[in-house]
Amino acid sequence: MEMQVGWALVIDADVSAHALYRQALSDLGYDVDICERGASASLALMRRVYDLILLNPRTPGICGIEVLRQMHRQQLPARLVVIGGQAPPAHDQADQPESTPGLIYQPLSAERVQLGVELARSLAPLALRPAPGGDAELALLHQQIVRILMVRFDADRASLMLWGGDSDQIDVVASVGFPFTMPGNTTAPLHDSVSGWVIRHVEPLLLDPDGELPFDLQSAWRNNAICSGICSPLVVRGQVLGVLALARRAGRAPFAAAELDYLVTQAGQVAAMLDQARASAQAQHRARLLARMNALGAALLAAPDLEAILRATVDQITEQYPQIRGYLFLRESHSPWIDRLVVVGEPHQPRPSLDDLRDQPGLAGQVLADGIPRLRRAADLPNQLATWEQRLLAAGDQLLCVALRTSAAVYGAIELAGWPPDTDEEDVQLMVALAAQVALAVEKAQLYATTASAAARYDAMFQRATDAILLIDRARSAIVAANPAAERMSGYSQIELAQIAPARLIAPAMVGGRASVPVSDLLSSAVTAYEGSIRTRSGYSVPVSIAANEVIGPSGGYLLLAVRNMSDAQRQAQQLAQSEKIAGMTRLTESIAHEINNPLQALHNTLHLLINRSFTDEKRDRLLSMAQMEVDRLTVIVRRMLELHRPTSADMRLVSIHTLLEGALAGATPQLQQHHVLIERHWADRLPWVNGIGGHLKQVFQDLMLNAAEAMPNGGRLLVNTRVEESQGGQAPARVLVEFVDSGPGIPESEAQLIFEPFYTTKRANTGLGLAISYSIVERHGGALTVISGSTGTTFRVALPAVES
Repeated sequence: MEMQVGWALVIDADVSAHALYRQALSDLGYDVDICERGASASLALMRRVYDLILLNPRTPGICGIEVLRQMHRQQLPARLVVIGGQAPPAHDQADQPESTPGLIYQPLSAERVQLGVELARSLAPLALRPAPGGDAELALLHQQIVRILMVRFDADRASLMLWGGDSDQIDVVASVGFPFTMPGNTTAPLHDSVSGWVIRHVEPLLLDPDGELPFDLQSAWRNNAICSGICSPLVVRGQVLGVLALARRAGRAPFAAAELDYLVTQAGQVAAMLDQARASAQAQHRARLLARMNALGAALLAAPDLEAILRATVDQITEQYPQIRGYLFLRESHSPWIDRLVVVGEPHQPRPSLDDLRDQPGLAGQVLADGIPRLRRAADLPNQLATWEQRLLAAGDQLLCVALRTSAAVYGAIELAGWPPDTDEEDVQLMVALAAQVALAVEKAQLYATTASAAARYDAMFQRATDAILLIDRARSAIVAANPAAERMSGYSQIELAQIAPARLIAPAMVGGRASVPVSDLLSSAVTAYEGSIRTRSGYSVPVSIAANEVIGPSGGYLLLAVRNMSDAQRQAQQLAQSEKIAGMTRLTESIAHEINNPLQALHNTLHLLINRSFTDEKRDRLLSMAQMEVDRLTVIVRRMLELHRPTSADMRLVSIHTLLEGALAGATPQLQQHHVLIERHWADRLPWVNGIGGHLKQVFQDLMLNAAEAMPNGGRLLVNTRVEESQGGQAPARVLVEFVDSGPGIPESEAQLIFEPFYTTKRANTGLGLAISYSIVERHGGALTVISGSTGTTFRVALPAVES
C-alpha cells in the first residue's frame, strides 16, 4: 500500500465496476469516493477538492461537460480520466492499446485503470496545436472535451476546431480517435471543408453518405473510412468560435437526428466554457504581463542612471518575449536623429550604424516622427522598410515599433521582430504601455542629468565668482550659503557667516550723519539696488554695492545678494572727481581771467591817458564815461559769479510751478514776439507743490525761454510741457518735470557737454554765465537740469522734487 496521494472521485453507474475502481485506485494511494448519479456527483464536487476524477460520460443523469466546468472552477483543476472508449482496431491484437493519456478503454481491468491514471498523472497531454496564446491549460481542456464527447456519443473520432474570426483557415486544436487522412495536418480550409460550411452558415450538420447534402458540400465530404458524422457550430453571444465534429467508422450505425440535437445542446455548453476559459486565460496572461510591467516599473524607479534603465528594459523584454529580437533607439528630446542604439534579444544579430539609420530611418523613422505605434509584416510593405529592417525579419515574421513617448517629447523607439502571426491589438497596447514606462524613466534620467549638469555649472559659477554672493533664508533671516569671495571680503568663514545676522554684517551708507536707506529695506526686498558697506572681522568697513534678487526654493523664500567691493571704484571716482574739479577750476580761472582782463585793460588804458595827457573837457568826460562802463561791466560779472554760489535754502517755501511759468512767459513775451516764436502749452491738469525760491526758479524758466528764442532767430515753435514723474518703487520722491522744446537747429554734441560751465558762450554779447547759474539754482533746489539735442531741436528739462500733499 502506497502513501495517500490525494482524493479520487469515480463517476460511473456501473455498480459492478465499483469494487475494481476502489481496489485499483487504493493501490495507487488514493482515497476514493464513488458516485453513480448526477446529483451525488455535483454534491461531491462542491464538498471536496479532488486530485483525480474518473468519469464515464455515459452515466445516466451525468453531463460530462458540466462536470468539466465544475472541475475548472477550482483553483487547481483535478486530473481527468475518461472511461468507456472503445479501443481503435489494430492489425495485430497484441498491438491493441490498453489505454491512452486521459482515456481508459473498455473492457475495464485493474491494470487498464492503473495504467490510465499513471499516464494521466505523469503526462500533461497537449493538443495537436496550442490554442491562441499558447496556453497549455487551454490545450488540456480541449483534449478533455473531445474525450468526453467521443465516449458520450460512442464516436470513433471527435475533433474540436477553432476559428479566429478573420482567417481563411480553421485550427484543429484537439482530436481523439482514428487519425486524419493526412497525419499531421492541423488546419482545414474555411471555404472547402465541412467545418468551414458549418462556420459560414452557422448551422448544425448531419453527414450521411446516403442522405442529401447541401449543394456546396457535394464534393467536400467524401471519405470511405467514415460512415457518418455530426457537426455543430460553437456560438457564444452571436460570435462563432469554431466547430465540434464527431464521426463513426464505416460499418457502424450512422448518427441519428436526435444525437445531432443533443450535440447542439452540448456545443452551447462547450462554447460558453471555452469562452470563459479563454477569458480566464487571457486575464491570467494579462495579470502576468502587468506583474512584469510592475516589476519593470519598480526596476526603472530604482535605476540610478540611464544605463541601468536600458539594462532593466532589455532584460524585461527578453524575459517576457524570448523569441523577440530588435533594437532600442534613443535620441535627445529635440533632436531629429537617433543618437544611440541598444540590441534587444540575439546579441549577434545585424547591427545598423547610426549613419544607416539617418539615411534609411524606415519604420522607426515614421514612429519617431509621429509617435504612433505600427505593426507590419515584411510582405505587406517591403518598400517602406529599410534594408536593415528587412535583414532583421525572418519569413512570416511581423515587425512592431512603438515610441518612447511622454507628454513632453518622443525620446526614442523600440523596434522588435519575431512576433507571431496571431499577435493582436492587446500585445501592441502592452508594448505601448511598457514603452511609456521606459520613456518616463528616460525623461527622468535626462532631466536629472541636465539638472545635475546645470547645478554643477551654477556651483562652479558660485564658487569662482569674483563678487561676494550671500544666500539668505528670509524666514530665519540667516545666511545659509556664502561663496569664497564673501569669505575673503568679510574675513569670516562660511560657518561663521551662518551665525551672523545679515543686519549686523551689512551697514547702510551714511548721508549727513544719517542712514540713506536702512538695511531692513534691503532684507525685505523694498529695494533691489543698495549702497552700503560690509563690516569685516578686522573691524573696518568695505564700501559695497549690493544687487538683491528673490529666489523661491522648495522650502521657502530666499534672498540672493550679489555684493561688489566698491573700494577701488570709489577711489577711482574720487580721483576722477578731483581731476574734474581741478580741470574745472583751471577752466574757471582761465575764463575769469579772460572775462575780467578785457575790462581791466580798457580801464587801465583810460586812466593812464587821463593821468598822463591833457584833454578837453568834452573828451575827458567821454574817457571817464568809458571807464565807468568798464567798472559797471566788472560789477555785473562779479555779481553773477556771486549768484552762481549764493546759498538759498533759508528762503525756500512752497511754490506753484504753473504760477512761476505764467510770470516767466509774461516777462519773455516781448522778445519771443520779436523773434516770431510761437508758444504752445502742454500742461498737466494738476501739479504738486515744490519747495523753492520762486524768484530764482522764475529766472531759470525765463532764461531758458530766452535761450530758445535766440536759438530760433528766424522764428519757430517753443513747446512748454509740465508733468509728474512718479516714484520708482518708493525709493525716491515723485518729481515735477518742466520741459522747454524748441524747433531750432540743435546744439552740436561737442558743445552740449560744455554749455553748463561758467563763461562758456557762443554769443558775443553774453557773459556765458546764464546756463551755469540756472544749473546751479536747480541743483540747489535738489533737482536736475539736463539737455537733449538733435537735428530737429533742443529740449531743456528741469526736474524738481515734488512735495507730497
